[in-house]
Amino acid sequence: MSARPPASLEVSNLTFYYPGSEDPALRSVDFRVAPGERVGLLGPNGAGKSTLMRICCGYLPVPRARDTLVRVADLSLVSDSLAVRELVGYLPEQVPLYQELRVREHLEFRATVKRIRRRARAAEIERVIELSGLEGMAETPIAKLSRGYRQRVGIADALLGSPPLVVLDEPTVGLDPNQVQGIRSMLKNLGGNQTLIFSSHILAEVEALCDRVIILSRGQVVADETVAKALATDTLFVEWDGADGEAIRACVEAAWSALGREDPVKLEISLSRAGGARKTVDRSEDSVLRAAVTSGGVSMDDLAAAIGRASLDAGMPLIRLEPGRRRLEERFAVVTGFRDDSQPGGTA
Repeated sequence: MSARPPASLEVSNLTFYYPGSEDPALRSVDFRVAPGERVGLLGPNGAGKSTLMRICCGYLPVPRARDTLVRVADLSLVSDSLAVRELVGYLPEQVPLYQELRVREHLEFRATVKRIRRRARAAEIERVIELSGLEGMAETPIAKLSRGYRQRVGIADALLGSPPLVVLDEPTVGLDPNQVQGIRSMLKNLGGNQTLIFSSHILAEVEALCDRVIILSRGQVVADETVAKALATDTLFVEWDGADGEAIRACVEAAWSALGREDPVKLEISLSRAGGARKTVDRSEDSVLRAAVTSGGVSMDDLAAAIGRASLDAGMPLIRLEPGRRRLEERFAVVTGFRDDSQPGGTA
């Protein structure tokens, strides 16, 4: 069957209360996902991730409040709910499956429900069976499958019909490490062809797969940024060949001045041997000098360019110039209030 173009998703001023609750599950949520993006939806337990996914998929109603808007491919979930649901493939946290059916029978039933053309169904079912790693299990009753394989059936269901928007709630729960790698590879290949939104408590998974992360805490969006920005620190790591500590300090201070900064530059200098060990600053034939420069609010690109020019002017060959990185777990802890980010840092 022919693929449909990826869909955008727009959420504006979304506040949602469960019946009987005085505290909202979601508070003034706003974001937009461009067609073909891969977005990780993160947050502590109870942050509102599953609620948000259910609303975007049409499983929960959109509150009829002023300025509240949820649209998929420019179709409103309030006025065009059925049309929107035909554009979305959804894997809920608890996968609903017909235990008495075989895998292929379940997918055939779901293909019928999704109104996939009869002549295209067989090929489409084979496609999602292969994508989700269910070869050899197609004739097995679902009741006899392990939890991991049931999860795969749910993923296959979500991918039936090549929906323009795929929403997956914890897609790798219950899978063994080899299965996780297979599903990650499959999800990575969706980028560009289908818009992907998925939640996961495995943040390394989100880091590897996503273009962007949206982090919720207590029902609010506390971060909406590219993965590159989420991983970036305010530290630039630089290495020179054939320089000494005094020359490095002079070079970095010249770059700092060229950026119009008068405050003292934050600079740490250490020796890095070929094997990666560090010592106090001295020289030996198998070592280079490294500096960690804190950007102090200066654009990292501008700081890198200034140090590059200063190194060239000083005749100091650069062998490395790159920003430090942190783990996504660190950024998650900061924006959800579990850790203070006042101290600069990063990994080389």
